[in-house]
Amino acid sequence: MHRDEMWQVYAPNGEPVVGRGWDSALDNPEKSGSDTIVGIAIVFLYRFNEEGVLEFLWQRRSNKVDRFPGDYDISAGGHINMGESIVEAAIREAREEIGAEITADDLQFMIEAPFNRNRFAWVYVVDWTGRPDEFTFDDGEVSEVKWVPYLEMETFREKYAKKPLREDPFAFVSLKNWLEMHGMI
Repeated sequence: MHRDEMWQVYAPNGEPVVGRGWDSALDNPEKSGSDTIVGIAIVFLYRFNEEGVLEFLWQRRSNKVDRFPGDYDISAGGHINMGESIVEAAIREAREEIGAEITADDLQFMIEAPFNRNRFAWVYVVDWTGRPDEFTFDDGEVSEVKWVPYLEMETFREKYAKKPLREDPFAFVSLKNWLEMHGMI
């Protein structure tokens, strides 16, 4: 997170509130007790490895961050800035957090929904099969990445994921539904 960003504010239905932002220097709205809703763009990278096993990329949060240091998180994601489209935010977050260069054409829409009281989420998946396994962590939020086989993801999430992901499997239930709908599992 960059403390100089102005995050876009959203209505409960996911529509942006024109001209209204949340100053990231105030930290996340839920910490302040605010009812303000901000948007987040989430990206799951997946691949089929050499053996044909479906895997998902997880990032380990740096021990230097103030929220969930050392815990694992989804491939990439973060807040949508004012004046930024949801797709632009997804592309930016993937580049900033793990150095993944993706385009709008790479993004496969999965779901949009309220994430918690203060966040509305747009979730995408990106097929990373055959792409280089070289990731960089330029913004200091991530310390490493790990490919986890899909069949081990639930156990991995319960043991190693940051607290909000351990307590709320919403994104993973949605991911399972998406994979089933696309005949991948």
